[in-house]
Amino acid sequence: MFKYSSRFWLYAPTGAFLLLAAAAMLHWWMLAGAFEKKLDALKGNQAIPGVFLDWDKVEVGGFPFRLDADFVNLHVQGVAAHGAFAWKTEKFALHALTYGRRQTVYEAAGQQTVRWTDAKGGAHAASFMPGSLHASSVEDARGLRRADVDIVELGSKGFVIGRLQFHMRRDPDGKDLDLMLHLDNWAERKQVQVYATLSQGAAFDALLKGEQAWPEAAAAWKAQGGTAKLSQVIAPGLDPETLLSPLY
Repeated sequence: MFKYSSRFWLYAPTGAFLLLAAAAMLHWWMLAGAFEKKLDALKGNQAIPGVFLDWDKVEVGGFPFRLDADFVNLHVQGVAAHGAFAWKTEKFALHALTYGRRQTVYEAAGQQTVRWTDAKGGAHAASFMPGSLHASSVEDARGLRRADVDIVELGSKGFVIGRLQFHMRRDPDGKDLDLMLHLDNWAERKQVQVYATLSQGAAFDALLKGEQAWPEAAAAWKAQGGTAKLSQVIAPGLDPETLLSPLY
């Protein structure tokens, strides 16, 4: 009996580890297979209503605890709150854990080209090379709960920005959406900052779930009496209303 007990305690931990490792590997392969099928379905098609994705090449990895996707020449285009928008990046990667909370981290590098439409219908475009571009998103049962973007050293022929940060948070009670834009060292401006609290935030719920087009969500928000309250504004020589209004 003593020998049997000794062998049990010797081999049991190793067996348990191997069993857990096999389960983790199987779990990853199942998730990776489903993820690759989803990417195949998304290429050249709508990711959410009104927003299309395309790319030249993608590789999936991250075994065994993450799902990674590395894209070459990712192109996102569609219709935002007031009109067309597009973003093209030479290199793009996403990293998501295969367990725990639904958080995804993103990276972009190389030439970035952005086009958007402002609240008055004016078309704009910018092309720049970032020193670094990182972002993240957190989702829950109600869809996107938080999104963050941090770009360091945006450089182009037309402008230079030391750092740009954007944050979006859905309040826990679902009543409001909080937005924040912060820029450092933009031309002669050492700092630009504006916070906006959007009332009637529930009007954007379907958009944050990926079930409604952006213009429809913005129209529903206005129809429900949604307002944007600006605070902590630092915007020398700028109209602060124009800085975040392209989003709503």
